[in-house]
Amino acid sequence: MKKIFCILTLLSSLFFLSAEDDKITPYKLDLDKLPVIESLSPSRANTVFSDYQSVISSNQKAISAGRKPEYMFFLYKNTERFTFQALAARCCITQETLATLNQIENAQDDIKDRTLILPTVNGLYIPVNKTINSVEALLQENYSTLTLTKNDLYYNIDGRDYLFLQNKRFSPTERAYFLDSALRLPINRDSFTVSSEFGKRKNPFSGKIKNHNGIDLAAAEGTPVYAIKDGAVYSNIENDPEFGNYIILTHDTGKMTSVYAHLSKSLVERYQSVRKGDIIGYVGQTGMATGPHLHFEIRQGGKAEDPRTKLRMDEK
Repeated sequence: MKKIFCILTLLSSLFFLSAEDDKITPYKLDLDKLPVIESLSPSRANTVFSDYQSVISSNQKAISAGRKPEYMFFLYKNTERFTFQALAARCCITQETLATLNQIENAQDDIKDRTLILPTVNGLYIPVNKTINSVEALLQENYSTLTLTKNDLYYNIDGRDYLFLQNKRFSPTERAYFLDSALRLPINRDSFTVSSEFGKRKNPFSGKIKNHNGIDLAAAEGTPVYAIKDGAVYSNIENDPEFGNYIILTHDTGKMTSVYAHLSKSLVERYQSVRKGDIIGYVGQTGMATGPHLHFEIRQGGKAEDPRTKLRMDEK
């Protein structure tokens, strides 16, 4: 235990004023120097995890007594295949604390084999610079009136600056976004019919049997097309011989992509951030299309998956 405290004593000085320009500078967290927890299974041999649990217990007592806790951090690679909820419970740290520190957008996100930063005090990590998911955007908006002072807990973690708000919890709106794992439909349910399913089909132009890597949603030209999930515009292509005008969005830091083809018009630009439900374009019949429709694809890890299943289209 003493060894861990020796390693982390510098973390009690979380920020400082620059001597040159008197500006507030965040404490830079050096991830390479953090103690590494190999397993979250309690045992006498698992001394680092025992130390982590001891710090958390001491901090909870200190906060209850009105004393300052020890702000420490550990690293853990989730090779034990914990779900996010199970990991939070095992660490005795709230889900929102772990989520905001580790850029986890949704409680259902897959964290297998992810290396996570484990803090020892509960609260919210508010990104000071650019947001990368809907929860971060909401947090930044809700706390936009805060003024940073030299007494705040201000960190630079892996190149990003965060303001730490001790003991803060998600608002009802933030919690709703965090718990919502559903994808929305790219076109409103009452505005389309499925004209071609996912899988092998006869190409309407060549007559050859080939894989159809998405589904076709027949709709009136000019029908709004929506982003199914928060993400960013990876590609915005015009006049492609096959897909016409089409957009590719990337989601979950590149783990998932969605494709929207044959558009009459695009409303987004490459690298632009989008929110779930944003109108990104309109249905058209550009490229190789026999009528106005949206060709829509979902890919996980580069592999095409059936959008009907992913979008729960058969649910009422």
